[in-house]
Amino acid sequence: MNEYAPLVATSSITNTASIFGGTIATPINVSTTLPVSTEPVLSISKSVCPDTVTDNGQITYTFLIMNRGNRAIVGSDNVTISDTFDPVLSNLSVTFTDYGSATPTPVTWSENTNYSYTNGTFTSIAGNITVPAATYTQDATTGAITITPGTSVLKISGTI
Repeated sequence: MNEYAPLVATSSITNTASIFGGTIATPINVSTTLPVSTEPVLSISKSVCPDTVTDNGQITYTFLIMNRGNRAIVGSDNVTISDTFDPVLSNLSVTFTDYGSATPTPVTWSENTNYSYTNGTFTSIAGNITVPAATYTQDATTGAITITPGTSVLKISGTI
């Protein structure tokens, strides 16, 4: 893949070669067409706020989930996120925002419906993580393609 390769799910790349010269009287032409891979390409980053927390203080972990692929993650993909918090958090508040909609709104998650939390280990329940596909823009002059990842955000707040 390079900055000029088409990435939209219905695209393809055709490679063509011609062999000629020397004792070859008629050029030999060969080509092959490869479809663009149709899959999500996920990355995740985790941040914490505030940097310093005292006993009985509130802390928020933010998970930014980005998809640079041309296929969205949907509920039937059964993607999960798991993380262990040390020290263990209490009084959890969890929200999830999928930025694929026209008006992204944080959705409050509830324990045992959207996630489980045991002994400091948070695990989302399969089917609750969704991430939109990336969008692609091609520069009309240079042909270079710019990727804008699809994003979702999981925020977990609790008391230390």
